[in-house]
Amino acid sequence: MSRFIEIPENPVPQGASAVSFEASDGAKLRAALYPAASPRGTVIIEPGWAEFIEKYFEVADILRDRGFNAAMMDWRGQGLSDAPSTWSGYFDQLADDLRIFREGPVAAQFEGPYFLMTHSMGGMPALILLASGYDGFERAALSAPMTKLFDGAANAVFNTVASTACMLGASNTGVFRRLDDSKAFEGNVLTTDPVRHERFRLLQAKEPDIAIYAPTYGWVRDAIGASKRIRSAGFFDRLKTPVRIISASEEQVVVGDDHAAIAALSPHIEQVSVKGALHEIMMEKDEYQNAFWTYVDEFFAPVVANVS
Repeated sequence: MSRFIEIPENPVPQGASAVSFEASDGAKLRAALYPAASPRGTVIIEPGWAEFIEKYFEVADILRDRGFNAAMMDWRGQGLSDAPSTWSGYFDQLADDLRIFREGPVAAQFEGPYFLMTHSMGGMPALILLASGYDGFERAALSAPMTKLFDGAANAVFNTVASTACMLGASNTGVFRRLDDSKAFEGNVLTTDPVRHERFRLLQAKEPDIAIYAPTYGWVRDAIGASKRIRSAGFFDRLKTPVRIISASEEQVVVGDDHAAIAALSPHIEQVSVKGALHEIMMEKDEYQNAFWTYVDEFFAPVVANVS
């Protein structure tokens, strides 16, 4: 488990180390630590569905160039981390895994201030953890967070289908997908950058056993349930940490229009948008990434300015 997947097109960042740690239920989770030369803080990066550590090597280097230690773990069921024992309460378990990672391996290796950055699915456990009143992060930047999977009537239909499938014992069965956008560049709805798209395809080809092609019915049921829960009355009343949602204007994977609605639920949440970007903003062309990093820099700056 404590190793990296290596391909020539995606070299391991200098000084990076792969480690494993134990979650509250005994699950073994893989993580990576990337020390900066003269750190002024630490950023935990957490990915979206079906992603894993190696896809974010470039992001880790970008953060280190900005003077931040970087750290990342594979969500359970992804990369080289253990699979979940159940899909019921999955996003609550991910939130707890994130807390343990921050307070355990990350705190043991790196000093604060601590920041959080997530992509897509990773935004849901981040919001759940922070809404509990957890104050282990100074600020959280959420790239294209999965706050809502489906819009309108489709949400009710998929919830019924997934719930019924789970009742029939099919919670571990993968749902149908029309295509896998990470396998072919033409027509994909993830990124307009062919080099970064190809890099992830090669990583998955190197170790096909860890590639995930479709979410399970249990995952869909819990994702829809979590999306409903974050809208419940008073859910964000205990939120202390400033959150910035960074949306992709050309979003086609999650319901991007929902981000403004979530931001309206708390004075601690704000929302901005990267014009022209598809869903995977951190894997987009440089022009879109530059806009993304400007939003991150501006958001983290008030905290970093106080670091001596």
